[in-house]
Amino acid sequence: MVCSTEVLSSSLALSLLRHSPSPSESFVLSPFSLNSAFSIIHDGSKGTTEKELTNLLLKGCTPADVTSYYSSLTLSLSRNNNTGVSFTSANRFYVDSSISLKKDYQKHVEDKYKMKVAGIKLRVKNEAAKEMNTFVEEATNGKIRDIIKADQISDDAMAILINAIHFLGNWKFPFNPISTNAYMKFKGLKGEREMDFMNHYAKNFPVNKQNQFGTALILPYKDENYRFFFLMPEETSNIEKMRNDLTGDKLITILKDAQSVYGDFTVPKFTIEPQLDGVSVLKKLGVSNLFADNADLSKISGTPLKVSKIQQKAVIEVNEEGSEAAAATMVEAVTESMRPHYVIDRPFLYGILRNEDLLFIGQFV
Repeated sequence: MVCSTEVLSSSLALSLLRHSPSPSESFVLSPFSLNSAFSIIHDGSKGTTEKELTNLLLKGCTPADVTSYYSSLTLSLSRNNNTGVSFTSANRFYVDSSISLKKDYQKHVEDKYKMKVAGIKLRVKNEAAKEMNTFVEEATNGKIRDIIKADQISDDAMAILINAIHFLGNWKFPFNPISTNAYMKFKGLKGEREMDFMNHYAKNFPVNKQNQFGTALILPYKDENYRFFFLMPEETSNIEKMRNDLTGDKLITILKDAQSVYGDFTVPKFTIEPQLDGVSVLKKLGVSNLFADNADLSKISGTPLKVSKIQQKAVIEVNEEGSEAAAATMVEAVTESMRPHYVIDRPFLYGILRNEDLLFIGQFV
């Protein structure tokens, strides 16, 4: 079998989304960051634990495929923060200091993922939470705080995986703040609400309306390896059906088939900062042995070890700004025209791609 990482990783991203929030809540997660963290644990596992994680991360592929794909993606992203995109990830696998870690494993994750396995006194909950929160806050330049509270650490905790990520990209074509409409209506699942909407007039962007799901719109970042996409169904009530029916293969095809269209474009401005309980999501996706007493993480330590908590906090900002938006953008005059007008004003799925790799996926309802 050919290991199609592009399709498999997109399919997993959609599965994570389906099993994370309620369909009636706006949400975002970083499948790349979360799965890279899972891969680090995967590389320290054996037996049933390894099999479940391999099947989750790249179904039908080998453990070596998992390591190769996620480690290479992690390293390539860590080298790509100076081209109009700020991509900050803070990952650390905390293991109780009573456990002796194997040096080969520590070297492996530092070499392959540039991530450390850290010893910590998990029984001293306040101090442990403070150390983890300080690490994340410093690693994300203060953008992510309080990822974990002391009372979220269980009494028998032996290992906690912390995963925080922040993304802020400069658009290739920044929106002019002057053209932002402050009182447009967003037709959400819980009724209409006023929101800020950003506008581009007389521009070319890739659009795909010739698919079974609705309207796909793609906005490029200054670094054109990165793209933001919206996928909005034709009716407000169809967001849950779209979320359930969309597959990784279909999503990739929809985005690849998008064609450049000249028109006017209106999209909402928003920021989301949700928190994800990775343990409950993984259990829904068939990973259970990792959290059981018979988990086999013997590549990490000779002491029996299981994971008690996986915590992710992602932050996504969608706004007008680019690094030179105020100085370089001219005031756009709005005139009546026959140009098509694409308006994202109903619940939608969205995501951020780097090339064909899905870094973020979410829903706005």
